[in-house]
Amino acid sequence: MRRPDVPPMPALEATELRRYAVRRRERTIVVTALAVSSVVVVLMALGFWAFFVRTLSDPGSPALVGIRIDGDAVTVKSGQCPQDRVRRVEVWDSDTERRVWRGDDPLTEEGRRGLLPLWEGKAYRASSPAGQPSELPATLDVTVDQDPAYGVSEVFDIAEVRRAVVPPGSYWTHEGVRTAEQLDGIPDCGNSSSP
Repeated sequence: MRRPDVPPMPALEATELRRYAVRRRERTIVVTALAVSSVVVVLMALGFWAFFVRTLSDPGSPALVGIRIDGDAVTVKSGQCPQDRVRRVEVWDSDTERRVWRGDDPLTEEGRRGLLPLWEGKAYRASSPAGQPSELPATLDVTVDQDPAYGVSEVFDIAEVRRAVVPPGSYWTHEGVRTAEQLDGIPDCGNSSSP
């Protein structure tokens, strides 16, 4: 039964019915295509996000940084691939986020290969400040920049390092005591590009 306020629908011809059906099908196709493409875009965004999270959480180098303290002498050993060379070492006070020392361009081959005496200006082309602080900060953040353009960093609790038994030629790391050879034993050196 027809409502009195709604005019009757005019009779449609066969061609108009076909056009109406085609438009409705086209609209359905467009809506479906938009829904599918939205899902594809979301999946691609999730894939890129997962890729970048993995890339950022898995640094270019799985190298460790080790440290040893012998009296007043503090030495860092940065694990690296044979073709890599150290450009700079920076030491930060982790508590205050203040840089306490920096050494640029180690002068010896051992230094360029990652054996880095801290606060020894004569071992670097440039360093600042000239001397070691009278007391080491409780927590040191050591960053080693290497060529080709990557770096490694580690935070050391100085009290923990001083308590550790570290034999000669070995270094304390967050994964335990390691020798220089073990620190340089990086499994994927073949992926690192040559300088």
